Amino acid sequence: MEEHGSATAAPEVELSDDEKRRILQTVAAGVSPAPQLDVIARPGTDPARGFYLIAVPRSNQRPHAVLVNDSLRFPRRNGSTTVYLSQPEVRAAYFSQFTAERDRAGQLETVEAELLADLDTSVQVFAIVTLVPDLEGGMTIDTAAMKTYQEQTVGRSPLIVNGSGVNWMRAQVGPGRLTADGSSRPDRRATWLACHQHATGAGAFAAIVGRTDRGNSPQVDIGDEHLADGLLSGLQYLARHARDRAAAGGNVFLRAMVHPVAAERPARLVHYRHHGFPEPLGARVLTRAVPAVTVSDVDDMAAGGPELVAAAHRLGSGLAQALGRAEILQFSPEGELRRRYWSHESRPALERWAQQGDVKITDDEV
Repeated sequence: MEEHGSATAAPEVELSDDEKRRILQTVAAGVSPAPQLDVIARPGTDPARGFYLIAVPRSNQRPHAVLVNDSLRFPRRNGSTTVYLSQPEVRAAYFSQFTAERDRAGQLETVEAELLADLDTSVQVFAIVTLVPDLEGGMTIDTAAMKTYQEQTVGRSPLIVNGSGVNWMRAQVGPGRLTADGSSRPDRRATWLACHQHATGAGAFAAIVGRTDRGNSPQVDIGDEHLADGLLSGLQYLARHARDRAAAGGNVFLRAMVHPVAAERPARLVHYRHHGFPEPLGARVLTRAVPAVTVSDVDDMAAGGPELVAAAHRLGSGLAQALGRAEILQFSPEGELRRRYWSHESRPALERWAQQGDVKITDDEV
């Protein structure tokens, strides 16, 4: 190594799981908050030796402090040298982080409202999921992209469990976004399903969870399995768009709610697992929209593994609590699927999906 920090040689090192863990532990012990990073092994001529690539994405938790002589300091690059932030600069950096999070909350509401305006809510009630990435991407929308989107969308269902017969019927383009819904008539608003997928990676997803034209009661029954399926499917669908089409990164801000509900159109949470008749689950009816919010990692969400299920649990439990239930029972906080709270008809599709994402299924009773 030269005086100015330029490498003069590239000696290979031993590649092993122990060495990878050592790198991760060293970073975690010396940086606060610990950043997300990928340690990627690249073998050389000898498969047991080679190089490690350490990829560190731009962080939404900045500023990060490093351990210097038993104290935490906040470094910043200034050309070829490192300087440390003063106390006022640290405060300004934290304020910038707070402001960015507040802006993301406003973006969630805007993206959500744009989708709500497209929904046919005359007799249908929807579960709405909205996603805004911390590190925005950039998707090109042109004729080729639109044709590809239509081929990948129309005639297919985004629902993981109850997708039989519930398909995207049309795919279109909007201002800075691609859109799809479940209506087969061009003169109608969106029915059954709807989504907006923005060029930045943001998006909103809606799936029907209840109807007001069943029976004489104005009260809407929200099936807990339909709610769970809508949340899980919507989160995965939006996260994969953000990662794969828009190349967004970092964390994603998430919001979910049931829409529309009102004093004259209340909703209650039910299940249909006993003989197909609705049985109430919560002690309250919902008379106004009460959103649930959380944050997750876009790559973990798009992978369809335990973190996706855990995020669905956090959002679903927020909605369930507004309906008088402590949590949504189909998911666990650790990202497991609880089999006994899914109907026998739902389980084969659920189990196939879980196997693909290495998600554990338990028979736990809550």
